[in-house]
Amino acid sequence: MKIKNTFCLHLLMALLAVGFLCAHPLATSSAPPLTFLPLIKALDGTQKEQTEKIAAISHALKGNAIFFIGASEVATSEDEPYAVYNYLNNDLHRNVVAFGDSFDDSVTQFLLLSRFKNDLNENSKVVLLLAPDSFYFTGVPPAIFANNFPSAIFNPLMQDESTRPYLVNYLQHINKKETSHLTFEQMKISGWNVDNIWQEVSYEFANFCTLVKKDWLAMLQIVPSAQRAWPVQPAVAIAPDWDRELAHARELNEARHESADTLWMDKSVYEPGEKPEVWDASPVVPHQMKAFRATIQLLKERHVQVAVIVDAINRRAVQNPELVQAAVTQATAILDENQIPYLDMYSMPYQNGWNWDRLHPTDLAWVPMDRFIVENFK
Repeated sequence: MKIKNTFCLHLLMALLAVGFLCAHPLATSSAPPLTFLPLIKALDGTQKEQTEKIAAISHALKGNAIFFIGASEVATSEDEPYAVYNYLNNDLHRNVVAFGDSFDDSVTQFLLLSRFKNDLNENSKVVLLLAPDSFYFTGVPPAIFANNFPSAIFNPLMQDESTRPYLVNYLQHINKKETSHLTFEQMKISGWNVDNIWQEVSYEFANFCTLVKKDWLAMLQIVPSAQRAWPVQPAVAIAPDWDRELAHARELNEARHESADTLWMDKSVYEPGEKPEVWDASPVVPHQMKAFRATIQLLKERHVQVAVIVDAINRRAVQNPELVQAAVTQATAILDENQIPYLDMYSMPYQNGWNWDRLHPTDLAWVPMDRFIVENFK
């Protein structure tokens, strides 16, 4: 009896200790202060991190910042001073929230903007960065889908008749062996799998532990808080000297040691003797262009101020670049039809040094993009 009472006492003390440790993180995770996030690569993370990201995007789309959405071109430019979320925020003091990472396609962009469609209005400023190659994707990899569509994003989209078919189609054709984790709501569509169930349980438990750990580290001031207040924009807009900025970007690019010998790629990613990559002749994937058209329609219906950039591809590193022109032609036709301003860098004469590899922009390419954005959102 004494052993039983001792065990119960220890169990009760353990439960009280766990409750004490978890009380504050749980209480503050659902409604954290509004945080300014210049770059959001995905919507995964702890409950608090997801809430902060959703709140930042929502606040931006209501007209409090330029919302810039693209793919890996966004995420790989963190060290580029002229990347839009660096240059406009740091040099021009114009609020920009950028979203994008590897393989984010037109479907991803449409679904994300649809999730926040109630925030879209005539004051919203949205820039779509289009990668011509993404129109040939059959879909994003499962791990990337999971990171972009946690329950807080996925569940509302399933209630929307315009977005549900995209999600259902994706999950019905997903390769379960390649998934990192799926929510239980997503598994209702994709089918139940013991491995996926265990992955989700493990993922959520790890997120909860991380939530508690980060909260206590911040409270004890062991790790400084990463929260950043929403900046106040200056009353008078800064007018850049674009010729000077372009010259500076060219100087910054010299450190990459790009040249004709490296196919105008960064020397660190170029292998001597490398031949240009050959693109296959696959056609544009219909549902990618359908999603892009739906995105433009959504933004037009909500009277959003929108501009589009078609990002360049390294012509020196890619053989038969005309094969990707079909996607550019179809996309720009939709933009012309809807009178949307756009910068078609892919169809412009290629500037040596625009890409540090085959696809991703350098400071030299970001400067004309920055100028286009600033001049469209005066």
